[in-house]
Amino acid sequence: MDYFIIIAPKLISFFLLIALGFTISKLGIFPKSCLPSLSAFLIKVVLPCLTISLLCQRGTTWGDLAGFHGIVLCQMAGYVLLAAVGLLCVRLAEIRPTTSNVHVGCMIGGNYGFVVIPILMALYTPENGQQYIPICSAIDTMMVWTLGLYFFTRGVEKDGEPWYRILAKRLFNPILVSIVLILTLNSLSVTLPGPVLEVCTNVGNISYSLGLIYVGCTICFLKKGSLHCLKTLWMLALTKLFAVPLLIYILTGPILPETERVVLMLIAGAPSMTTSCMIAGQYGLDEDYASTAVFVTTICCMVTIPLLFLTSALFR
Repeated sequence: MDYFIIIAPKLISFFLLIALGFTISKLGIFPKSCLPSLSAFLIKVVLPCLTISLLCQRGTTWGDLAGFHGIVLCQMAGYVLLAAVGLLCVRLAEIRPTTSNVHVGCMIGGNYGFVVIPILMALYTPENGQQYIPICSAIDTMMVWTLGLYFFTRGVEKDGEPWYRILAKRLFNPILVSIVLILTLNSLSVTLPGPVLEVCTNVGNISYSLGLIYVGCTICFLKKGSLHCLKTLWMLALTKLFAVPLLIYILTGPILPETERVVLMLIAGAPSMTTSCMIAGQYGLDEDYASTAVFVTTICCMVTIPLLFLTSALFR
């Protein structure tokens, strides 16, 4: 299987959209002062609409998640492992707080649509492999916006703010609310009106292009000296894209079938999600590090994904 051919078209569009964002910022069409508004729009409007659209189209329910409890539980454990390795790397590299949050967050949140879906669509049939796409997508979204958001925002709350208010802010984010709502509606066989779903679909469809344009804008505004952290970024790439995914594949050998092991390996080995930049911008974290992490891990996955398949064959 030539995995490069599967991902190459997406990689080309990835470069073009980032270049577009870089160019419009360089020309002054999109100034730095607009970035907070764009990130808020993406996180609070566009991504919830995308979540609603995808789950409604696939009809995913709470019952579906329960029916695939084996892979679901292992997938959730995989995010915990990614976070643990991220924390270990932060400790070993002595990364400063606002950057360390981003490092661990980028370990947890992967670009599910960029790598996982295209490869699963190419490798498997709808009955043997593709059925995991909506299930794992729902779990991915929930874990990223609970566990992932926790590690992104850990320590950034205001001094003296009650713990229950902090918890409420983290749990009642627009994306998590939308996924819980739609899973519940689907479980009750309640469908959204056609015009509402059409609006959500149209708004959600701009998430990929607008998200990468945002990354390009942030790269344009990278501060001088931002690339001093390349050493820790390579540590991020090595652990997230290769070491942890391979470990997950090995550990799940005794309990899961081969197809599910490959699915979990791909999910763990996906490059850092584009949304990392927006979260960093919203919470005053190291946005330069987030942008560079997205760029570096996306490029590196062209090498690590074929390497994962070659190496995992030794443990079948």
